[in-house]
Amino acid sequence: MPDAAKLPPLWAFRDVNAYGLRWVHRAALHLAPTRLRPVHVTLLFLVTGLLSAKLAAQNRRRAERTAAVLLILKHLLDGLDGALARLQRPSRMGRYLDSVADFMVSAALFGAFARRRGGRGRDWLGGGLGLLAHLLQVSVYNYYYVLYRHRRGGEATSLLDERKARPYPWDPPGLTPLLHRVYLCLYGWQDRLIACLDRVLTTAAIPPLPSRTFMTALSSLGLGAQLAVMATFMALGQTARLPFMFIGPYLAWTALLLGWRRREARCHALIQSG
Repeated sequence: MPDAAKLPPLWAFRDVNAYGLRWVHRAALHLAPTRLRPVHVTLLFLVTGLLSAKLAAQNRRRAERTAAVLLILKHLLDGLDGALARLQRPSRMGRYLDSVADFMVSAALFGAFARRRGGRGRDWLGGGLGLLAHLLQVSVYNYYYVLYRHRRGGEATSLLDERKARPYPWDPPGLTPLLHRVYLCLYGWQDRLIACLDRVLTTAAIPPLPSRTFMTALSSLGLGAQLAVMATFMALGQTARLPFMFIGPYLAWTALLLGWRRREARCHALIQSG
């Protein structure tokens, strides 16, 4: 039977971004034989995330706490659709729909954060910069996670360069190419930017495999980890401060991680040459 996990157990690392997913995988095992399909779960997490953003925009503590709970629920549902797809059958359409839905939720959340700050021009600017930083940080994690999975025999529905992706025979012939184009518009430039940056950091035509320790630290940039940070700020009544969390501390942490990647690559090159 197919595995709900993305990596073989032998090569798994401690992923702080994957909290709660052990129970999600158990739920997926029970749901796989039913008529529930991953796309149904993706649409449900989209609605859940958008509702969370709507509540976060309200200056009421109860609404903020409810938004925090919904955001964690969105994370769990986001893990469930992928686990179901690995147990049933993979889908390019589902892969792109998932990423587009993630973008919609993130944009709605940072729009809510800007409205909480007052909705002035500078608030929207801060929200926009926060969204951009958030997207790039998540893309950094996704790039190295996909690289690691491909080298370690893990899930391969996602590619380092999605321009090379081809639909599966069972993917809807009309919707899949459309979602593919939307995905490339939203994320394609990020994937290419990070791939180019990694070549600069590693100075290698074939980038070396990241270590497990690095991947564990890097997983703090994953979407699930960032949603947990957002939910914590919401629960504490600090929703309006969130854009600056991603522009400031999270951006500095990303720079430190990229420096770590450069140091690891140099050590690998020295070992190979010696």
